[in-house]
Amino acid sequence: MFHGQLRKLRGRGRVAQVYLWARWTLYVTPWLMFIGWLAAPLTAAAAEVHRVPPLVMAVAVLGLVQCGVYVPGVRRGLSHYVYGTPAPWRLIAVSGVLSAVSVGLLTAVAVTLPLRAAVYATAMLFPTLPAGSLLSLVVKKRWQALVCVAVSVVSVAALALAGVPLKYAGGLPPTFAFSAAFAALTCRSWAWILAAMRELDEAKGDQARLAVTEERLRFARDMHDVVGRNLAVIALKSELAERLARKGRPEAADQMAEVQQLAQDSQREVRDVVRAYREADLEVELAGARAVLQAAGVECLIDQEDSAGVPQQTQSVLAWVVREGTTNVLRHANAATCWLTLRVTGDGPHGAGRTAPAVPSGPAVVFTMENDGVVQDAVRRDGGSGIAGLRERLAALGGTLTVGPRPDGRFWLRAQVPLEKDEPQRYGPEAAVDGRAAAGTRK
Repeated sequence: MFHGQLRKLRGRGRVAQVYLWARWTLYVTPWLMFIGWLAAPLTAAAAEVHRVPPLVMAVAVLGLVQCGVYVPGVRRGLSHYVYGTPAPWRLIAVSGVLSAVSVGLLTAVAVTLPLRAAVYATAMLFPTLPAGSLLSLVVKKRWQALVCVAVSVVSVAALALAGVPLKYAGGLPPTFAFSAAFAALTCRSWAWILAAMRELDEAKGDQARLAVTEERLRFARDMHDVVGRNLAVIALKSELAERLARKGRPEAADQMAEVQQLAQDSQREVRDVVRAYREADLEVELAGARAVLQAAGVECLIDQEDSAGVPQQTQSVLAWVVREGTTNVLRHANAATCWLTLRVTGDGPHGAGRTAPAVPSGPAVVFTMENDGVVQDAVRRDGGSGIAGLRERLAALGGTLTVGPRPDGRFWLRAQVPLEKDEPQRYGPEAAVDGRAAAGTRK
């Protein structure tokens, strides 16, 4: 059961993992404080008189009820602080009433047993903890401090009017202050951390959208620079050709020939712009993958052979594989380490083990991307549209793509593209440099 819960936790995103961890930490805290601050002192005091008074039992039961009310309250309080949902005012009010009753019962226990002042002060640390913790999630710090002062004044005044000895009433203000400070340091600190992580996660999404927008603007500028000038010249020459044709001048045919040539040049330039836009650079994508993964907290290890002799078309397709694989690691995995390997094989079959078919005879470029963050629920049988697009690009060059979990617990994406058989010396392993000495090697 524990291992199942652990796998479920690993299957969540990093922000969700921290949020779940913080929530359960806050769930457990009051129960531990109940044992250490309330139950233990009262049990020791009851042992001294060799009996358990009914008031002690009532205080213990009331403490358990306070812990039970605190759990849903802190869940809703965290949601309010981090995501702006409605505050749990009703649960805070109930917890406040329970705290007031618990303070009164504890005072009655202290007077009737009687309790030592130190034991009474220790036991008084707990009653205001649940209510103070919930209050710290929905009000500002200054208001929480004012509430603490008001509760201390009212409690001391009420106990003094009831004739409670000063040794008990006088210790309440510092006790309540410590309990409120502890509540703020636990609940509010965790809430602040979670809110900061949510803002950072949203900023990452905004950054990705801005990058896409900037790329679209760049493409639009390139298209304007290429098409706008040529269209203006075509319009002028067409107008001139029309005037010449109306006058029966033979130069009109020359002008139309130039218009035709301009149109052909524009078409070629547009194709060049689109081709440059769609093609990706392998070296740039590998460097970008390392930067993006490390920024996301994933250690990226690259073992790369020299790809200078690999055809540009093959490098472009593999660059798309790197880009799609990096995106999948960030979106669908919970990886701590990612391994990127680029190899140029020589003649002869190159087996890939039990999890992938062997590479056919002849030189081939093999790129492998592995990570240790397999999330079973995120593994789709069809691989998604991105994987389907990669398979189409690789198929156009006679290549193949293997995607899926491995028996050793890793998830891998493996692409191999065959090279021309008459060029084994150019692309074989002997032409490669040592992976650890190259610029793109393991760090």
